[in-house]
Amino acid sequence: MKKSLIALSLAALPVAAMADVTLYGQIKAGVEISKVKTGSKVAGAQVSGSSKTATEIVDLDSRIGFKGHEHLGSNLNAIWQVENSVSVAGGGEWAGRDSFIGLEGGFGKFRAGKLSTQIKEMDTLDAWEYNNNALGLGVFTRHGSREVSARYDTPVFGGFSANVQYVPRDNANPADKYTHAQKSREAYYGGLNYDNAGFFAQYGTGFKKNAYTNNAGTDGKYGQIHRLDVGYDANNLFAGIGAQYAKGVDTEGSYMEALSNGALQNVTPPNAPAPTASQALKTTEVAATAAYRFGNVTPRISYAHGFEAKPVSGGDKLKNTKYDQVVLGADYDFSKRTSAVISAGWLRAGKGDMKVENTAGLVGLRHKF
Repeated sequence: MKKSLIALSLAALPVAAMADVTLYGQIKAGVEISKVKTGSKVAGAQVSGSSKTATEIVDLDSRIGFKGHEHLGSNLNAIWQVENSVSVAGGGEWAGRDSFIGLEGGFGKFRAGKLSTQIKEMDTLDAWEYNNNALGLGVFTRHGSREVSARYDTPVFGGFSANVQYVPRDNANPADKYTHAQKSREAYYGGLNYDNAGFFAQYGTGFKKNAYTNNAGTDGKYGQIHRLDVGYDANNLFAGIGAQYAKGVDTEGSYMEALSNGALQNVTPPNAPAPTASQALKTTEVAATAAYRFGNVTPRISYAHGFEAKPVSGGDKLKNTKYDQVVLGADYDFSKRTSAVISAGWLRAGKGDMKVENTAGLVGLRHKF
């Protein structure tokens, strides 16, 4: 009898040691149909006129993670997380998502690792599942990123909270870490949040050192991002609006790639004088989303508008960089963990011979664990 009790006690030891570890994740995939149309005068377009309809099975940002904590005494906890990108189409990346170690207590939370910026976390307006930017606010939210960095988050006081985040130069540009032959690309991020009685407001900002150069191509300049979202999320209703300004973190090439879902790469819209794909831009955009839950069904609609971009070096606005987007869809919850999603989206920049139009539809399935 004593031997049996000892054996049972020893078998239970690994379970006790792992008691603070949580396994979690989401598996999401769907069938996506899309088509891109470009005007005949879009310089260097890989798709001239109308593309063929593309039908594909796509992963919708599946992930699996492990997290845990250890109580260290005096209201202090060690916290950690390793979150991995996975794909039902094969592949993935170990620790490709938020992965960190840190301390948490009455002072707030300090973490170091691969961490989302405040702008990345501002995802309430973009509640869509998608692979194609036409099916969600992927253009509006394109500046959200995860950075190898250190981050501090304050406690919540009366619904208010804040955070600051620092990316060292040798994490921002590891190829230059022992020579420092290039100018520093260190970056700074921060955010302010308010959430009370369903009403919320979020402000996120980022500054990237030497993100672009001036006309002479010599002096480094700060790239910057500013975003503000406000809205209401309670009683089955969600309604929110957002505005964003960015300077020096987009080029004409990267901007057109985002608008066309990658069909146009390193190309530019036709403007006079002739633009260069690497020319840095100033962009201003707005977006809005509304949703209401009826039982197991949550219909949703989003609209986004990008104003004409302008070169950071000065000069006139770039014609045919203005865009409009509409996304319609709904989620159906089979249970608390499993949902079906359906959506359709339309995204167009420019018009006539200089348009880039991206349309898409999706039917998918999401399971959380």
